[in-house]
Amino acid sequence: MYKTIILALLLSKTLLLLAQETNTSTNKWSGSKGYLGYSSTRGNSDTDNITAGLKLKVESNKWISTMNLDILFATSDNSDTAERYVLSSTTGYKFDDNDYLFYGSRYEQDKFSAFDYTMTSNIGWGHKFYDTEKKKLKTELGIGYKTEAFDIDRTKNAGMALTGKLDYLRQITQTVKFVDVLFFESTSDNTYIQNDIGVSVKVSAQLDLNLVHQTKHNSTVPDNFNSTDTLFSMNLGYTF
Repeated sequence: MYKTIILALLLSKTLLLLAQETNTSTNKWSGSKGYLGYSSTRGNSDTDNITAGLKLKVESNKWISTMNLDILFATSDNSDTAERYVLSSTTGYKFDDNDYLFYGSRYEQDKFSAFDYTMTSNIGWGHKFYDTEKKKLKTELGIGYKTEAFDIDRTKNAGMALTGKLDYLRQITQTVKFVDVLFFESTSDNTYIQNDIGVSVKVSAQLDLNLVHQTKHNSTVPDNFNSTDTLFSMNLGYTF
C-alpha cells in the first residue's frame, strides 16, 4: 500500500510539471500544493498513519479549474484500519470576477466505510464574495447525479443529487490562517456532509504546517456502521 501512495504522488507531481510546461501568460497557476503527514506509535499498540495529497488550481481570464487528490492510510498492530482515496475536480467558466458556471466530479473509495465507493457529477453556479491571500469566501450550489455502491451486498443507490460547498479562509496573524471547507451531497436516499476545519501555520515561503479536523456524516447507513466519522490530521504542505 505504501508503494501505491508513493506512485500516486509521483504521478500527480509529473502531471503538474507537464502542465507547467504548457503554461502561458494567460494561465495562472496558484494554490498548487502537495502535502504529507505521518504519525507512528510503538509499545502496547503499534500504529502507523499516513495522510497525503495534492491540490492544484489554474485560472485564466475566462476559466478556473481545480483538482484535489486525498489519501488516508492507517494500520494498527499490523492490521489495516483505514484506507481512503478521494479524487475531485471542478472546471468553471467565469462570467465576471465573482460568478462562474461549473462542472464538477468527485470519486471516493473507502475500504472501511459503509460504501465501497461513491461517485458524483454535477453542474452549478459558483460565487466569490472575496478571494485574496488574506481572506476568502466562496460558495457553490449545483445539481447532479450520485451513485453509492454498498460494500455489504454490492447493491447501489443512484439518483439526482443537490450539492453545495462553502470555502472560507481568514488570515489571523502574519503566519497563521484559519480554514473551513464545508460541502454536502443530498439525494432522496442519503445526505452526506463533510466539514474540514483547521489552521495553517507558515513555516517558510513554501512550507506550512496544517492542523485539520475532519467530520464526515451520512444520514442513512447500513446497520453496524456509524453515521459519523472524524479524523484529526497534522501534515506538512509544500507550495509549488
